[in-house]
Amino acid sequence: MNEFPATVEEMVFEIMDKCKFIFYPEQRFDLFLNCTKNEIFALLFVYRQKQVNMSEIAEYMNIPLNTVTGVIGRLEKKHLVRRERSEQDKRVVTISLSEDGSEFMHHEMMDLGSYFTRVMEAFSDEEKKTLFGMADKVFAVLNQREKSGEQAKIKKVRKIEIE
Repeated sequence: MNEFPATVEEMVFEIMDKCKFIFYPEQRFDLFLNCTKNEIFALLFVYRQKQVNMSEIAEYMNIPLNTVTGVIGRLEKKHLVRRERSEQDKRVVTISLSEDGSEFMHHEMMDLGSYFTRVMEAFSDEEKKTLFGMADKVFAVLNQREKSGEQAKIKKVRKIEIE
């Protein structure tokens, strides 16, 4: 950005133009592009926690349990996760990465780590401190709406009469 964009729209498109390489199939993260947003967040959560139950995923992602059931079902079909009954309580189903899922996540995390390392090496310690401070401020502003009590757009549920 040589010149600061005049409008928010120009700023968004400027950023998108500079980031578009991430979304091209020939770039890294190819496999992540075959996953939905919910699948990616579920995989990341299971990767970090090692073993979780459906309720924990629903709570982490702030989505209904029936949505998590579909997400995990799709990840099972892709052979990335497995469901198993808990040894302690047979009513509890635990989710963990399959062997393919572990390989997949290891590969993706190595790729993400190499990108992150390359980016961070370009910054001085002071610039890193500033960058993370700015990121914290951005997330604080984006989360402020929830804290201020503003109503998020409520999705209208359409009722279908069954005759």
